[in-house]
Order: sequence, then C-alpha cells, then structure tokens
Amino acid sequence: MQHSFGSGPAHTSRFLFLIAQFVDRRIPAEHFSAQFRELQNSRSTYLDADVSSVIGMLSVDVGAYLGDVELRGVDYIDSEQLWLAAGQAFRDLMTVQSKHFEREAG
Repeated sequence: MQHSFGSGPAHTSRFLFLIAQFVDRRIPAEHFSAQFRELQNSRSTYLDADVSSVIGMLSVDVGAYLGDVELRGVDYIDSEQLWLAAGQAFRDLMTVQSKHFEREAG
C-alpha cells in the first residue's frame, strides 16, 4: 500500500539539501551529524520506502561517526568515511528521485 502525504517530498528535499551541503564540504561533519539526527528525529511524515531505506543506511553511518580521534575505536568512522557514505547516499537519493519523476511523467 503506497502512502502519500504532501510533506513527504518536502522532507526528502530537506535531507537532500543537508546531505548536499556536507558532500560539497560547506558544513563540517559534526554539524552534518547533529543536523541529520535532528531532521531524522523530527520526521513526522511518511517517506517513500526507497528514500527511507537510503536514509536508514546513512543513519547507521551517522551513528558510527565520532569526530574525536582520541575516543574513536574500531566501531567508529571518521569524517572522511562519513563524507564518502553521504556521497553514496546522495547519489542513491537522486536515483530514487529520478525514478519517481519518470513514473509520474510516465
């Protein structure tokens, strides 16, 4: 069953914008991580299953990010690894968005 709420695409756009800022290196990893968590926690709208999957996978990486090198263990990633994961998530989200536009134009 497909759910559709008007604010779902807008919420997806907020994730895309935040991820793009980080991938373009306009914001540091600490800021990205905090904003991502805030956006994820504020999610009161339905996200498409494909979008939700990509966001969920990136959430794992955001959770594994630890900026303080002194505290980082083997289960944590650094800002460069988070940047790589965010880049992949951005590409995946753009692919999902493109497929949605193609279906709607269809």
